[in-house]
Amino acid sequence: MRAYILTPYLWRAFCALWLLSAASVISPAHAEWYESSASAPIVAGNTERARAHAIENALRQSLDFAGGRLSSVEHVVNGVLQGSHFEWASDGVIEQAHLVRERRVNDHIEVTVRAHIRQAHAQCAAADFRKGVAVVPFEFAQAEQVRDGELWQLDRAASARFAQLLGRHSQSTFLEHLIERKVGFSDFRRANNEQQMAGFARRVGSETDAQYVIAGVFDDLSTQQRGRNLTFWTQPKQDRHLGLTIYLLDTASGELVTRAHVRDQIPWTFDYHEQVDPHSQRFWQSAYGDALERAMRDMVFGLDDKLECVEPRGQVIRVSGRDVNVNLGANHGLQAGHSLHIYHRGNFVDNQGIYREQWVLSPYQLEVTQVQQSSAQARVVNDQPGGNIQVNDRVVVRP
Repeated sequence: MRAYILTPYLWRAFCALWLLSAASVISPAHAEWYESSASAPIVAGNTERARAHAIENALRQSLDFAGGRLSSVEHVVNGVLQGSHFEWASDGVIEQAHLVRERRVNDHIEVTVRAHIRQAHAQCAAADFRKGVAVVPFEFAQAEQVRDGELWQLDRAASARFAQLLGRHSQSTFLEHLIERKVGFSDFRRANNEQQMAGFARRVGSETDAQYVIAGVFDDLSTQQRGRNLTFWTQPKQDRHLGLTIYLLDTASGELVTRAHVRDQIPWTFDYHEQVDPHSQRFWQSAYGDALERAMRDMVFGLDDKLECVEPRGQVIRVSGRDVNVNLGANHGLQAGHSLHIYHRGNFVDNQGIYREQWVLSPYQLEVTQVQQSSAQARVVNDQPGGNIQVNDRVVVRP
């Protein structure tokens, strides 16, 4: 293994990574060595930045396999992600990390990294469970901006890529359904119509059994010339803006849980009049595709953190005497013996005379007896009759 001098980019990365990893130690756990390889494109001749990105990608792979996570700490202001900074936080504790080899292949830096990882324990009981999410096709706020490069399929390509990243990196959620049809979410957002957004979320939940739905809108995909083009016979160099907002909605209440926005400006490395296929590996390995994937991956980690300590919630789908079937199962981490609490819909009139709905805790408690992948059978405990339990009542897992 050759010696390696850390440059300012990598020194800041490894210092923050090691300090934040060490700070997450809760109790001793078994540590193992992991080796992984990754690459990153060289943008505007910046090999140092490409090397740092490649090392981060390799460490992410090892932590994913080890059951930890590595999330870039961006500037976060009210759910808005701005800029890129090499400061990392880790749930899996990285005790040591070594750069085994590095090479340049065309316009990419490839690295192999060996890391000694010790997994920290979960911070809450609900972390052992996973929540089902549905992803709808992303949409364009200004469709005319995709004419440069003919990126008409970027909405579907990006949402499919986001779903892949969710499946690869998320520990708190799993992909319940990737919806193919467009839903007009950008129209709801433009009209600032909360009722339409809530109705959309509830419909998705009813159709897919997902607890949450994720939607995305590209706010800015415009291009601009970089510098001055002094000769008319050469193509001008261009940058392309990346503005993407991700929305997470609760399918039971229809409420917006959180949103995250990323803004960036990336060199557009394709020819001026080239038609680009956003489903192709060539796009995703370009500077712009790599930046978009990194941004979406960080959003996945952010959503994961948001939902980590939230208990899975589902609903009653069948009642037969004391036996009750629910739409939660092994995919959610449910096991025989787990307890479920039941909520039913009620209503009240507030002090201003306004009629309001609420969820009321039922006196019944269920114990899970049989588990399938996406559903389970439970039984009312203490020999109580289940006559007041109805289909569509809500259930919550109580670890």
